[in-house]
Amino acid sequence: MHRLQHRNLVGDLAATLRDVRPAALIPCDDHAAALLMQLHGECDLASMIESALGDPASYPVAGSKSRQMALSAELGLPMPATQPIADFDALVSALNDGDFPRVLKADGTAGGTGVAVIRDLAGAKSAWDRLFRPPSLIQVLARVGREGNIRSIVARRQWQERSCDLQSFVAGIPANRAVLCNRGYVLAGVSVEVLQTLYPNGPGSVVRVIDHPDMTASAAAMVKRLGLSGFLGFDFVLDESSGHALMIEMNPRATPICSLPIGDAAGTDFAGALFSLVTGLPASPVPPVPSDTIAVFPGEWYRDPSSHFLRDFWHDVPWDDPELLYAYLDEIRAEHRFARLKAALGRGKKA
Repeated sequence: MHRLQHRNLVGDLAATLRDVRPAALIPCDDHAAALLMQLHGECDLASMIESALGDPASYPVAGSKSRQMALSAELGLPMPATQPIADFDALVSALNDGDFPRVLKADGTAGGTGVAVIRDLAGAKSAWDRLFRPPSLIQVLARVGREGNIRSIVARRQWQERSCDLQSFVAGIPANRAVLCNRGYVLAGVSVEVLQTLYPNGPGSVVRVIDHPDMTASAAAMVKRLGLSGFLGFDFVLDESSGHALMIEMNPRATPICSLPIGDAAGTDFAGALFSLVTGLPASPVPPVPSDTIAVFPGEWYRDPSSHFLRDFWHDVPWDDPELLYAYLDEIRAEHRFARLKAALGRGKKA
């Protein structure tokens, strides 16, 4: 374990990688993936980073949702109609030329925080301000108190303008596909439809494992074209009118469903595929999970501790790793305490 120094993330990460020389690098959020991309210029770390992310020529696309969608259109993959937006005036002009609702998406965001569904022109300004203005000092300090570190302060000081896209709104069910790949070839993959989200437009807290040819083909096409390696997550919407799976973005890092012990036709799951990739040895097949519907830990527990999904279906709890389990529980308790404090302060202001 090593806690990176937030004032010198790139330099501290580089020093840590040189010291540890890991057999595999797995970025688990967009910020971690971006840090690795920045480090590729370090000659002694280049091969290590390429094994984790793939062809360095792909990094500008992998790190930009706008460029991802442009490539998806170039490849002819099923996707919502998408157009880049330069500024607020361009947004208003684009909204005047189409139907509502529309979806505004900002680069450099994750977990649904950079998504706004615009239902009329009146809502365009508030959506733009929420996505493209730096957080207030009060918001930053609140996050520091909740997370227990200064990363949000550093991020506010380093705030940069974001690019964005406007997409057609597609009525349907959100879905995800996670893959492990190496040099443009998919080694393992799992697709799910989302039955419950942690919050509107947020990550899935309850999923059902599915097999959708559009999702499999779109993910494989992007991986091959970009020469990608490592874990990736692709977000889709299952169009209720056509049945097609429309790709809406790609995440160049591990996503929550990557931890699920779900095997492919040969019984190989993500951990087994990674084991074989690193060691060159065959992996043992995994036993099937109790159900196709899965309550994702800790999201569904955090969303609703009394959720029937926790009782009626398989709950993906890391029972075999008590230290990790207790760390998650402590984090959930802290989030709940913060939510109660925020609610109490809100009631005090109204009084």
